[in-house]
Formats: sequence, structure tokens, C-alpha cells
Amino acid sequence: MDLSELFGEGWCVTLAHLAPAQALERMGVRDVTDVADGLQLATERLEAEGTPSDVLLLGRELRDGWSLIVELEGTQGWAGMDRAVLEALSASGRVAASAFEDPNQLMVHVAADGQVVCELDAVTGRLPYAAADTEQTVGDLLSLGFSRGDEPTGQMAAADAAGRVVLALRAVTGVELQEEDFEGSWLGGLSAAGR
Repeated sequence: MDLSELFGEGWCVTLAHLAPAQALERMGVRDVTDVADGLQLATERLEAEGTPSDVLLLGRELRDGWSLIVELEGTQGWAGMDRAVLEALSASGRVAASAFEDPNQLMVHVAADGQVVCELDAVTGRLPYAAADTEQTVGDLLSLGFSRGDEPTGQMAAADAAGRVVLALRAVTGVELQEEDFEGSWLGGLSAAGR
């Protein structure tokens, strides 16, 4: 699964252990509704003239109680990468993770129990030194071969940046993203831009 190949250079994907409507509401969506072809609607919004004041967020249920949230409008920031959003999505002992790609950046942020515990750079395969080794999620990333300052090792050394994102998301959530997870209808709604 290559999210960059699927969406191009601008996207954000969030995994949360909540029902899709709850996750969307915690991400600032005011009115959650069914969206028959959400990815097509998102594409049309990107192709429209001007910058909209709201951002379209799309969500759907995955396996084992996880939800997938997709954003394709990052001109004013990614809602899924906002610290307060990740903290809300991971509150009460949950884990949440978001990944985004903008030109020259491919990052994954992980939150556990209401706190962002790490931000990793998928291009370099490195975790910042500030990440706490005591967090299970950080330990899972280090065991995959993400590095503190050296070159990545193990699976991370063999994977390209897009592959590192999928491996990191799976390591901290247990969710193996598949192309069919992005097909069909969605729940969705608009969230205030500028997070």
C-alpha cells in the first residue's frame, strides 16, 4: 500500500480507535453525513477555484473498532496532525496516529492516552530524541528499525518513505491499510480550516 501513489503529494490519513462519527466530531466536523463518493467530492473541491474556508474530512469504519479519516485539503494545515486533535482522539487510554505528505515532508505523529508521544520523519526513518522510550508505541517503532539519529535498520532500511508510513501506522495501531479501505462510500463533513 503506497499512500503517496494513491493520493499524490498532499494528503493526511488518521487512524483512531473510535466510531467514525465520533472521530470526525473530535476532529471538528460540525455535521457528519453520508457521502456517497467522498474521494471524488474531495477531488472536485481541490480542482475548484479559490481556497475554501472549511476542510472536507472523510471517515469510515475499519476492522476491530478502528476508523480511517482522510483529508486531501492541506492548504491551511492538516486537522489530523493538530496536537489537540490527536490528544482528543487518543483520550481514555486509546491510541491514534496520523500521517501526512506535503512536498518534501512525510511525517507520522502518534498519540497515546491523550498525549502526543512521538513525531517521526518517514523520509529519514528517524524518531526525535524527545520521544519517551517508556511508551509502548515508541518501543514498537524502534523495534521496526526507526532510529534515534543513525540510519534506520531492519524493515525501515529496506522500505521507501511511503512504505515506512504504512509500517509505522501498523506498528502502533495494528491496522494493515489496504487499497480497498479507500473505496466506496464515506461519512464526512466540513471542519473549520486553519488548525
